[in-house]
Amino acid sequence: MKLPLGLSLLALGFASQAPLIAEKGAPARIAIAAADEPGERMIVAGQVMGPDGQPLSGASVYVYQTDKDGIYSKPVNDSRTPRLRGYMRTDALGRYEYSTIKPGAYPNTRNPAHIHYVVNAPGFKERIFEIVFAEDPLVDQRIRDRAPQEDSVFSIRPLARDSQRVWRCTQDIQLRR
Repeated sequence: MKLPLGLSLLALGFASQAPLIAEKGAPARIAIAAADEPGERMIVAGQVMGPDGQPLSGASVYVYQTDKDGIYSKPVNDSRTPRLRGYMRTDALGRYEYSTIKPGAYPNTRNPAHIHYVVNAPGFKERIFEIVFAEDPLVDQRIRDRAPQEDSVFSIRPLARDSQRVWRCTQDIQLRR
């Protein structure tokens, strides 16, 4: 029996990808992980700027990550359809912020825990990268050497706990024309 193409793709485990751009009017502050999501609480904030350092209002910031165990989704672990994801548009000063949990590293790999970013603004080049955390022992020398390079896919960010024991991280983003 021959299955229609759509059913064939579904049977092979293909999933349609989540959108990569925030809708117009998306908020600048969101919660990605519900309060009952297992894991250590974390807040990431930053500012999107142009090459001249001027804040970009209305820039699209799409972020996605694994859960505390390093899994994107179940029953099929697929980064194209992550369960923990969010869409933001920067405020008038180019700021964004999201609350989440500290992601886990992929199971049985040497890949460090990370959060993916896709950032867009009209008239600027799309920026795709991931933040990794400075204290993560899986952030190896290869990543440390690549992170400072222009257009690197890695941004190494320090984490610090606030007075409520929530991890805090800052990730500013500069877009190019």
